[in-house]
Amino acid sequence: MDYTLNGKNVFITGGTGTWGQEFTRQLLAMGVQRIGIFSRGEYRQVEMRRAFQQHNNISYTIGDVRDATRLNEATRSYDVIVHLAALKHVPVVEENPKEALLTNVIGTQNVIDAAVRNRMERCLYVSSDKAVDPLNFYGVSKLAAERLVVMANQASNGTRFITYRAGNVMGSAGSVVPIFQETLINHNTIKITDPSMTRFFIAKGDVVRLACEAMISAIGGEIFVPAMKSTTLRMLADIMISRLANGEPNVQYIGIRPGEKIHEQLVSRDECQRTKQVGDLWVVLPYFPRSELAKHYEQSKAVEFAEYGSDTSPQFSAAELESLLESESFLDMPTSMGQSPLYFKKNNYDFH
Repeated sequence: MDYTLNGKNVFITGGTGTWGQEFTRQLLAMGVQRIGIFSRGEYRQVEMRRAFQQHNNISYTIGDVRDATRLNEATRSYDVIVHLAALKHVPVVEENPKEALLTNVIGTQNVIDAAVRNRMERCLYVSSDKAVDPLNFYGVSKLAAERLVVMANQASNGTRFITYRAGNVMGSAGSVVPIFQETLINHNTIKITDPSMTRFFIAKGDVVRLACEAMISAIGGEIFVPAMKSTTLRMLADIMISRLANGEPNVQYIGIRPGEKIHEQLVSRDECQRTKQVGDLWVVLPYFPRSELAKHYEQSKAVEFAEYGSDTSPQFSAAELESLLESESFLDMPTSMGQSPLYFKKNNYDFH
């Protein structure tokens, strides 16, 4: 019988961000019984309370995944945990590696321990393309967390541990897209690191929908990866300049920042040898899968690519990328003078 989230109690760490709010919207639509939001920021929780004030089945808890005791207490009576909390800004993590270690690695182990201790049914960990052949400490920390989650499933007697690895979500925290939008509208300026840089992009609704599909269908121990298209920074900048600039903008080339790659990967060359195609998702199996996991995917088709990088993957056409930007309201102009571009998004989109 297929697993269902209908009627379940779902706990989300880092739940006030772009990912967390979209998970909340989609989980509510699936008929979950209760959602618990867990995060460090008081004001962000106040904002989210206002955005979801019509829903009385959402609770909010101030806490940090570094605090194992607090996390264990907060997750009692929940069936599923979605782990989003992380330090994510590459240059900041490069400057503060110990803090990233405590949040991204130790915090993930605390989530694993809480899921086991409270006998949760499923634990979904959201990772990043930067975990693949990592160059920066953020990627290293996400890779370490992936390994912890995979190994937790190997030792699990009940909880299914699942990893979901994705590239950039259009407009998520730290994304270049809202920064381009804001600086073009307010200052007619755009700062570009390297125009040849390539990145994966996907709409927030699509990436969370596929994450939920992964969580529902998982056997446990998999790394699920959505098939994503990529684009160059040059194309992204050109489209946003053409739609948002006032005449000729001030274009500044500032060079890549510490820890940044020119290209990213979603599936490495080594991983492709144990990766299966399942619908719109790729499934990376562990080196030594449990018998149930291996049997479930033994008839699934192996992927045909040798690796999947943002420089070699299918690219957005200019029209496709412009349509994606429009759908997320990043080509909008302010409706009134002096209004912040971070708050004029359509469709109740919140940039954090």
